[in-house]
Amino acid sequence: MKKVFTILSVTASLVFATAQNLVQNPGFETGTLAPWAAGWNTSYTAPGIIADAHTGSFGANYAATATTGFYQNVNVTAGQQYTLSFWFKIGGTGNGGRIWSNFLDAADNPINLVSNADNDPLRTNNQYLPKSAAWQQKTIIFTVPANATRLQLHLRAYNNSSVSFDDFSLTTGTLAIGEVTASKYRLVKNTLVKDDGITFGAQVKNVKVYNMFGQVVKTASVRENETLNVAELQKGNYIVTGMVNNEPVSQKILID
Repeated sequence: MKKVFTILSVTASLVFATAQNLVQNPGFETGTLAPWAAGWNTSYTAPGIIADAHTGSFGANYAATATTGFYQNVNVTAGQQYTLSFWFKIGGTGNGGRIWSNFLDAADNPINLVSNADNDPLRTNNQYLPKSAAWQQKTIIFTVPANATRLQLHLRAYNNSSVSFDDFSLTTGTLAIGEVTASKYRLVKNTLVKDDGITFGAQVKNVKVYNMFGQVVKTASVRENETLNVAELQKGNYIVTGMVNNEPVSQKILID
């Protein structure tokens, strides 16, 4: 027998421990790149900040004629689990784009996450991101290696490729649920998720999906009636949080 329970959309009194987004200028809504920068190779150039975005007004775009990329340094804690998420779309005849990240110790020396990049989840298992004319989301959960104090979050684009990035999120922490109150906003339409997708009833910023251990397992920003694919999540209870019209809203869901 399937478990049946009442779903209540709730607002503030959710307590977060270090669950804020650690990426600065994550959606390029300043209209500039900083504190992102071109690199790490000196031949790399900065992406264009253009009016083509997953959400908001701006996104970062390359019309690449050679291998290029940009990055941002983020302070992290060794041994801590983090969730990285970003949106992308890729076209052209080249290899497209991918994430390419390094960890540094306190002396700014690089730390090898694994001996073989094929096993490194931050490099998408040494594969390129899939090509798509529509925005897609990539989410990676990883643990910072011993002695690391900083993550260099790199994105690359390759020759003969059009590559766009937007809405980066890097979070960690736990979720505790205190007293809650009903919300006038409908966050999730299908609180019993049976088709690998959560459909949202409003435009929601900073969506986070938490498992029952308080871990962030998915992040996004979505439009009203947009469906977020959660096929990678196991069956069970989750909590979805986000901002609707600048109001924090949360909802319990069951993935079955």
